[in-house]
Amino acid sequence: MASELRAMAWTVLLVPACAWYARSACRRLRPGLPRLAALSPTFPVFVYLPCLFNSLHFRLFSTFFHTWLTINKLVLLALGIGPLHPSLPLVPFVLCSSLPIKLRLDQQPPAAKRASSSPPPPPLADFLRPCARSFLFLSCLAVAYPHTGWLPVYAVHFLYCVQVFLTLDLVLSSVALASATVLGAGLERQFNTPLAVVSLNDFWGRQWNLMAVDLLRASAYEPVRARWGRDAGVLAAFLMSGLLHELLYLYLTLRRPRGEMVLFFMLHGVSQIAERWARAAGLWRPPKVAAYLLVSTFMVVTISELFFGPFMRAGADVRLMQEAAAMLQLIMGVSRRLLRPFGVVSSL
Repeated sequence: MASELRAMAWTVLLVPACAWYARSACRRLRPGLPRLAALSPTFPVFVYLPCLFNSLHFRLFSTFFHTWLTINKLVLLALGIGPLHPSLPLVPFVLCSSLPIKLRLDQQPPAAKRASSSPPPPPLADFLRPCARSFLFLSCLAVAYPHTGWLPVYAVHFLYCVQVFLTLDLVLSSVALASATVLGAGLERQFNTPLAVVSLNDFWGRQWNLMAVDLLRASAYEPVRARWGRDAGVLAAFLMSGLLHELLYLYLTLRRPRGEMVLFFMLHGVSQIAERWARAAGLWRPPKVAAYLLVSTFMVVTISELFFGPFMRAGADVRLMQEAAAMLQLIMGVSRRLLRPFGVVSSL
């Protein structure tokens, strides 16, 4: 615990300092190579931050927040595109650069924004509901997992997929809730309904991890599409995502990647293109129930074999489950102590 607190303290110190430096440099330099060169000294900091943590959960989210999203945002900022802009006030710039959040810039017209002395209240319910829902279902899964030994392996892995979604939704919604409270502005949700999709195009383009989708669209899809066409852009975005997940595998397991993450995402990129072609030719128009079953089966099987497999062989899934159970016990213990004087949790 002491080492995690020390790592968190270093993160809280270094991330705002790097973001302040990046904003200051970009206010003085035009987009292009000089701005990119000025921002490049911050990149090793964000690459190293996940190594400070022993907890796989903290290392996972530090990799996602800092090594993946922050560096991507800063590279786009250096080129004059992306969600960041040096004209943003310091606090919004720091939060938007270091966390997976995106301001809703279209809430008010520019004139109203300039004239308004106080920002509109954040739509807290947009994030409170998914936080409560995800925590409730994660608690149910934690209770149910010891009794899933009789289930087929793909059924268990489907539960793993649900757990991954609920964990990400809980963490990202909590981050967005805190950020919206600080900024006093609305933020975009990161997930819609990824567990109820009937199309690969819909899942990867409009349902899952929308902050990452926006960055992949700006950094890989759009540049490649402009030169070589839509399908090449799709493959470039999935290739970049696969490489970033290989990096995640390296951080979580401390083992050399074997290319399975790239294979998984390239398979889904090719499948997404094939699905779009089949729809355009009128060859793929199944009923919604059939489409849901087919897409869900394809997702679970490919995730089980190519995505979960490498992590499970390295034992990362066991550590993640142990950490999640310990965190749940900690939360329940704290809740019990806080509510015991009121007689609310005498039966817990």
